[in-house]
Amino acid sequence: MKLAIASFFTLLILFGFLFSLVFIGAYILGYIEWYSMLILTIILNFILWLVSPYIGDVVNRVFYKMKFIGIEGLRKMDKELADFVVKVCREKKIKIPKIGYIPDDNPQAFTYGSASFNARIVFTQGIIDYLNTDERKAVFAHEIGHIVHRDFIVMSIASTILQLLYEFYWIFTRTRSRGEKKGKAFIFGLVSYVFYWIGTYILLFLSRLREYYADEFSAEVTGNPNYLSTALLKIAYGIIAKPDKENEIRLMKSTRTLGIFDFKAAKQVGLLYASNLKSGSYKLIEKSFLFDLKSPWAFFIELSSTHPLVGKRIKRLCCLAEKMKKKPIFDFKKIEAIKIDKRKLYEGFILDVFMFYLPAFSLIVGLACLFLGILFLKSPLLTLIGKSFILLFGLSIILQTIYKYREGKFKKSSVIELMSNVYASPIRGIPVELQGMVIGRGVPGFIFSEDMMFKDRSGLIYLNYESLIPIFGNLAFAWWKVKELIEEPCTARGWFVRGMTPLLELKELETKKEKIEGRIKTLGMITGIILTIFGLFLLFL
Repeated sequence: MKLAIASFFTLLILFGFLFSLVFIGAYILGYIEWYSMLILTIILNFILWLVSPYIGDVVNRVFYKMKFIGIEGLRKMDKELADFVVKVCREKKIKIPKIGYIPDDNPQAFTYGSASFNARIVFTQGIIDYLNTDERKAVFAHEIGHIVHRDFIVMSIASTILQLLYEFYWIFTRTRSRGEKKGKAFIFGLVSYVFYWIGTYILLFLSRLREYYADEFSAEVTGNPNYLSTALLKIAYGIIAKPDKENEIRLMKSTRTLGIFDFKAAKQVGLLYASNLKSGSYKLIEKSFLFDLKSPWAFFIELSSTHPLVGKRIKRLCCLAEKMKKKPIFDFKKIEAIKIDKRKLYEGFILDVFMFYLPAFSLIVGLACLFLGILFLKSPLLTLIGKSFILLFGLSIILQTIYKYREGKFKKSSVIELMSNVYASPIRGIPVELQGMVIGRGVPGFIFSEDMMFKDRSGLIYLNYESLIPIFGNLAFAWWKVKELIEEPCTARGWFVRGMTPLLELKELETKKEKIEGRIKTLGMITGIILTIFGLFLLFL
């Protein structure tokens, strides 16, 4: 599917949502002011589209010390890279973007603008420090790909449509109409809200799609997709390899949707790449890609992300390498040939999904029953169910906590074994025991980070610690205890969960001197019990 066709159909779906609501809403209410609101929203978004690059310039200069160095400034840092940027822009007949530089060691690059006439490409010092010239070319080519494909325009139009859908929801659920017309307007508003949420996920799909095609553009103009593959791995490593200052953490979060790599997804690959530096091979990373390719949970994790999962993204680059008669750095045929028990995979997945959404489902059903029972159907049964929604919510949290943090034998395992476990999930914790040591804080250099980075012989993983006293207990543990644990041989027991960032939910951390207990399961149970008791109290008022 070509990018232009995919973008066209994505926007077509969003416009279909929009104009179906326009016609129905106009028919129900007949408000001429509504058209004025529509026109004003479009005009304001058009103005914002034009001026947003200049707003971005101010933000980046004030908060991240960005300065525009131009193509000549880039040439002083890497002449071959600067010449490459000029060459590609001339071939694609676009204006050379303004080049911005941020003196930050976290490797990141991103582009923004209204269109090619005022596009900017911004990069950090980390891109220079961690990547070689070929990899830098691949990264800059990826960003130029966004400009050539007119991603700024497409995403701006899609975002405007979503904004209008939300405005319809706000207006029509609060209309002053009376009687039957008010009821129809309210239903129309709810439908607008449903379309808004569906449209949000379509917008995220479009964002992931534009990343794929920017990758393809990079592979085309550099002549070797492997350059971008290794660049992504090194960027992931660079993100977790150095201490993070507060302003650097803010930079990574603020550019999460713009950057070449989602920094949250980068952590998993970065940890494994750090382990591979010693072995000199990519075998550990290859095994970890199995989850991205085979697990049904991968779809849900990716669904709310602006960037594709790392495994899928690098697989696509490796396929491009084969087409270009280059040897790919990963053998995905070998990875996908690993046998998977599909029955076990999907049986566990269905139950996982049920337990994952149980608290939200109980809350929504309870509130819906309360709303329908009192306002519309006058049903005593529905009203009773609605009044017990807090009780149902509390019970569902208790059930979810018991399901996620199962007691029993904590089986000895290793980081790479956990990372390559395609049956892992974000809701069904696997009770395991790891032998190794704490080598640092979860957020390097941040003294209030209570989470820790743990290392065994096969790799690195995050330990998630929770005190019995939320917030304050965690801060105290981070301040007084974590530094004493660093470089201490220890045994970590807990529940491995696999989300965007795989981690071990800590039950206990045992050293030769002491045993530290994590209270994440206890907190879940206490929260559920308190809500259940409160729900019973409200029910019998």
